[in-house]
Amino acid sequence: MAALTMTSAVRKTRKNRGFMADPFGEYAEPKRKPTGLREWRGEDLISLLFRTSIRLQTTFDRRFAEFGITAQEAAVLVRCVEAGEISAGKLAQAMGRDKGKITRFVSRLEASRFLTRTSNPKDHRLLIIKATRRGTRMAPRLRTIFEELREQFFEAILTQDIDQIGVVLTQLYENAGRLHDENTLERRRRKATH
Repeated sequence: MAALTMTSAVRKTRKNRGFMADPFGEYAEPKRKPTGLREWRGEDLISLLFRTSIRLQTTFDRRFAEFGITAQEAAVLVRCVEAGEISAGKLAQAMGRDKGKITRFVSRLEASRFLTRTSNPKDHRLLIIKATRRGTRMAPRLRTIFEELREQFFEAILTQDIDQIGVVLTQLYENAGRLHDENTLERRRRKATH
């Protein structure tokens, strides 16, 4: 993959016309849609996955900005309302996120008076997260927005294709996790030998 050399003016023009920088620092111009798997190159798919993820996250965050929260914070709030009360560890596990990120989301939601944290009477080291009245009133609206965005995102895609995408993305997620673990292990090995 040869790197493209562009002036900043060209980059701005291309960005404004919908050209997106791929995660490798190159620009992917719109092409005809490949009709079969063999026509896709690995880097094209990875670039498309990155761009889709970024665009989706941006769209969701903009939609929830009117409430003063991000999409991830909205998801945490909805999950807390559904659970009644929950610990940060169980919330992180249920949402497939690390506990540190969940704690940061909870802190911001607590500062906005959507959630509260109190000590667990049985174990004072654990905090119980619970939605406030304000958070409980907000959750149904947030849930509706999630459902609307989900429907729009999957518009014109057949149910069997959605099922197949789910299978493929699950495998890709597992592969990415394995790559992450292998790279982390390799970095530690290199650090230990230096």
